[in-house]
Amino acid sequence: MSFSFQKNVGLTNKVAINGDRANQNPTIYDAVNFLAGSGGVKVGGFVFRDPSDETKVLMTGSSVAVVEGFVERVQNVNGFTFDPASMDIAEGENVSVAVKGDFYVEADGAVSVGDKVYTDYETGATTFTSGAKTTDTGFVAKTSAAASGDM
Repeated sequence: MSFSFQKNVGLTNKVAINGDRANQNPTIYDAVNFLAGSGGVKVGGFVFRDPSDETKVLMTGSSVAVVEGFVERVQNVNGFTFDPASMDIAEGENVSVAVKGDFYVEADGAVSVGDKVYTDYETGATTFTSGAKTTDTGFVAKTSAAASGDM
């Protein structure tokens, strides 16, 4: 596991990190305890069930794939299951998949309250604009963001 060095210094802390819970309201998780599939998954993104192995989830899907849920940033009893520098969960590691809840996600542009949240099924990127290769996640924005990078 490699760690990257800090590249800049901010005067204030970030509000959150991708995948953090936004509040203590109830969160509903998938009934299946999934493992990260081929290539692993990224914390703070949406995942699809692996069509070749129902016990695993993938960052990418297809135009007909249904989003399984959101990968929450959690710490298990053995410590972090993801690389803190990249937020990647390695293939075969446990993945907490939430189907409902309030989470922080970094905006990819200006966002308004009520905007739908989409995921690109080819790259796994989260976006707030519908496109040719995006799938509706069933989640909506609860706060606004002025620019890309805002939480």
